[in-house]
Amino acid sequence: MYNGRDTFLSMPKVIDVDERRAELARAASRLIARSGISAATMRDVAAEAGLTTGALTHYFADKRELMLYTFRESLAGRKSVRAARATTEPRQLLVQSLEGGLPQDDDRRRHWMVSIAFCAEATGDADLSATQRDEYRSYRSYVAGLVAAADIAHGAAADALAERLIACANGIAVQALFDLDGWPGARQLACLHELIDPLL
Repeated sequence: MYNGRDTFLSMPKVIDVDERRAELARAASRLIARSGISAATMRDVAAEAGLTTGALTHYFADKRELMLYTFRESLAGRKSVRAARATTEPRQLLVQSLEGGLPQDDDRRRHWMVSIAFCAEATGDADLSATQRDEYRSYRSYVAGLVAAADIAHGAAADALAERLIACANGIAVQALFDLDGWPGARQLACLHELIDPLL
C-alpha cells in the first residue's frame, strides 16, 4: 500500500478466523492429550499456539466454548479421514473403519486421549453428553450401513453387529492407549481381526 511519500506500507495480515480457531483447537488437543483438560487453561492453550491470552479471547469467549469446539474438531478430523478412504467396497471400508479407530499413530492416540478426557468431562455437561451420544449414534449408523451394504446383516441385526464390532475395536484401543509396549500396532490389528473376522 502506497502512503503518498515514496514509501510503501505493508498491508495488514488477513487472518482466517476458521483456520485460527482450528489451530487453537489443535493446540488444546495437544495439551489435553499430554496432561488432561485441567491443564488446557486459556493461557496455556494460547502459549501452545504461540499467541497471547488476549488474542485467544478474540476467538473463544471462555474455556468451555474452546473445549466444546476442540472436541468437535477432533471428531471432525476422524470423519475427514473416513471420507478420504479411496475404496468403495463395503467390506473393505468396514475393516478400514474399525482399524482406523486403533491408536496406531500420534494423531489417533491424541484423538483417543481427547475423547477419553471429554467422556469424563461430559458427566456434568449436557452439551458434551449430547455431543458424545450423537457422535456415537452417527458412527454406529455408518458402520451398520457398511454391514448392510456388505450383505452381512440387515435391519436390527446390522445395528447389533455394528455395536459388537465397535465394542471390539474400542476395547482394544483403550487397552493399547495406556499400554503401548504390551499392545504394539501389530498386536492391535491381529487381535481385532481375530475378533471380527469370524463375524464377517
